[in-house]
Amino acid sequence: MAELSQLERQQWLASLAARVRDQSKEDAVLAQELREVARGCRLPLVDSMKRQIGPIDPEHLRALLEVARERFVRPEDIERSGDDTPLPLDDHGLSTISAPHAYLLSFRLLELTQGDSLVELGSGSGYGAALAAFIVGTKGTVITFEIDATLHARARSNLATHDNVTVVLGDAVTSAPAWGDARKIVATFALDTIPETWFGELPEGGMLVAPVGPPDREQRLVLAVKRGGLIETTVHGAVRYVKNRSSR
Repeated sequence: MAELSQLERQQWLASLAARVRDQSKEDAVLAQELREVARGCRLPLVDSMKRQIGPIDPEHLRALLEVARERFVRPEDIERSGDDTPLPLDDHGLSTISAPHAYLLSFRLLELTQGDSLVELGSGSGYGAALAAFIVGTKGTVITFEIDATLHARARSNLATHDNVTVVLGDAVTSAPAWGDARKIVATFALDTIPETWFGELPEGGMLVAPVGPPDREQRLVLAVKRGGLIETTVHGAVRYVKNRSSR
C-alpha cells in the first residue's frame, strides 16, 4: 500500500467498491481488503487537516484515520469516502454525512477527550458518533439522537460494536431532558436559533456547539459555554449544514 500513489489507491478502492455493490452476500475477505485500502486512501486526508484547519489533537486525527468512513456512506459513494466533502444519505438532500473536517472543528471547540460524555444531536448514519466514540474511549460515552427511523436503524447497525455508544430514535430538539450528565453537546443540523431548553440542560461548565443560520445561506458555528449560570457564546467561522427536520 505504501508504495502506491494516491491515484492507484483510489482506483483500487473504486474496484473494490464495485465488487461490494455486486456481491449477493457479505464477503469477509473482501470487507477486510476494502477496509485496508480505504484507510490508505484516507492518509492524505489526515495529512491535509493541519493545513486546512490548523492545530488538531493527535487523537482526533487518529480517529479520522482509523474510523472506517466507507462503512457509513451509501454504497454508491464508497470510492469518495476518503474525500473531505459531505455526501448524501438519501435521495432528497435531507441528510448528509458531513465532511470529515466539520466533525474535527466541532470536536476541537468542545475539547473532546478521553473519558468525556458527549451527546450528539443528529446521528445520520453514525459516523460522527463513531469518531467521538474512538476519541472518548472506553471510559467515555456517546449518546446520539436521530429523528429519521431509517437512519436510526442504519446508525444502530453501524455502531453495534461500539459498547460506549447509545443510539436513540427521537427528536433531537426536544431531547434535552434525556442528556443525562453529559457536559459536551454537538448538533449536526442547522438551527435558526439555539433552543433555550438546551441551554437550560447544560451543567455548569458545559459546552455546546451548533451551526446557526438558515440552511440556504451562510451559517456560523457557535460555541456556547455555561459559566456562573450564564451562557457565553462565541462564533467560529462559516459552515454549511442540512436543515433542522424537527417540527419544533
